[in-house]
Amino acid sequence: MEETKVKLSWPLIGNSHIFEFLAKSLINKNISGSYIFTGPAGLGKATAANFFAQSLVCEAKDQLTLPCGKCPACREALKGIHGDIYLIKKEADKKNISIEQVRDFIRSLGLSSFLNSYKIGIIEGAEALSEGAVNALLKTLEEPKAKVVIILTVTDFETLPKTIVSRSQILRFQPVKSDMIYDDLIKNHGAQRSQAKNFSRLSAGRPAIALKFLEEKEYYENYKANVQGFVGLLNLDINERFKAIENILGKNARGQEAVKSVGKIIDVWQNLIRDLMLMELNLADLIQHEAFNEELSAVKNKLSMKSLLSLIDALKQAKEYLANNVNPKLTLENVAASI
Repeated sequence: MEETKVKLSWPLIGNSHIFEFLAKSLINKNISGSYIFTGPAGLGKATAANFFAQSLVCEAKDQLTLPCGKCPACREALKGIHGDIYLIKKEADKKNISIEQVRDFIRSLGLSSFLNSYKIGIIEGAEALSEGAVNALLKTLEEPKAKVVIILTVTDFETLPKTIVSRSQILRFQPVKSDMIYDDLIKNHGAQRSQAKNFSRLSAGRPAIALKFLEEKEYYENYKANVQGFVGLLNLDINERFKAIENILGKNARGQEAVKSVGKIIDVWQNLIRDLMLMELNLADLIQHEAFNEELSAVKNKLSMKSLLSLIDALKQAKEYLANNVNPKLTLENVAASI
C-alpha cells in the first residue's frame, strides 16, 4: 500500500530532513512528548516550532497539506491566541527564564484541552532556563501526559541538562546553502541580484538573518556599524581604542541590553577575524563578508596570522566573561587591548 504523503506548508527553506521527519510523524500520529530544536540562530527553529504546533491543532485532519491555514484553529494559532498553544521565553532585561514562568507554563499545559486537541508548550531560547526552572520542567518531562507536547528551541542542546536531553527528540537544524537563500530572496522577497548575493553570503547560512538584512534597514545598518567599528579599531592606538569602545556601545551600556549588544558585536568580530584569516590564506572567495571586501582588504595586513589567532582566543574569553556577569564595557575593552 502506497504511503500517504503530507506536505508541510511552512514558510521555511532548507533542513528538508527535519520537515520530512515531522511530516511523517504527523501522518503516522507518532508524536513525541518533548522535542529539542537545536542549531544556530536564524535558521527558523522558532518558526518551525510554531508551525508544528499549528499542524498539531489543525482541524482539517483529512488535508494532505498541514496546517491548512483556514480552519478556526489555524486562524487562532496564526494570531497567537489559540487556547492550547503556550509560549514562554526570557523576558526583556532578564537574565533567565524564571521558575515562576515555567510553573505557570506547566499549569497551563495541565488544563483540559478546549477541543480535545493537543496541548503544545514552546520554550524559545531554552538555554536561558534558570536552575529552578529546569528542575520544575524536568518533573513534567519525567511524567509525560497524553497529547501534551513540549518544544524547546536552543542554539546548542549541550547547554541543557542531560536529564532533559535524554527525554527529548533532538532535531538538529543546519545552516542553509547560500544559493538556496539567494534564490529565495529573489523569487519570494523581490530582492535585487546584488542584494541577494551580498545578504545570502553575509547571513552565513541563516535564511531569517538574510531576510532581516533585506527588509529591516536599521538591522543592516547596525550590523554594518559593528563591522566598521572593528575595522576602525585596527587603525587606532590603544588609548583611542578605549574611547572608540564607548562610541561603539553608545546608549546600550547597561543591564542585559548591554550584554545582548556586546554578545552580537563579539559574534560579528569573530566572523570578521575568520575572514581575515581566509584572506591571509588566499581563500578570499570563501569569506562571509564579501560585501565589505574593500574594508577588509584595507586592513588585512594590520594583523599577522599569529595575532589573529590570539584575537580569536581573546573573543572566546570575552564570551566567557559575559556569561559570568563581567561588565560588558570592560569585556570589550579587554578585547581592544588584545589587538
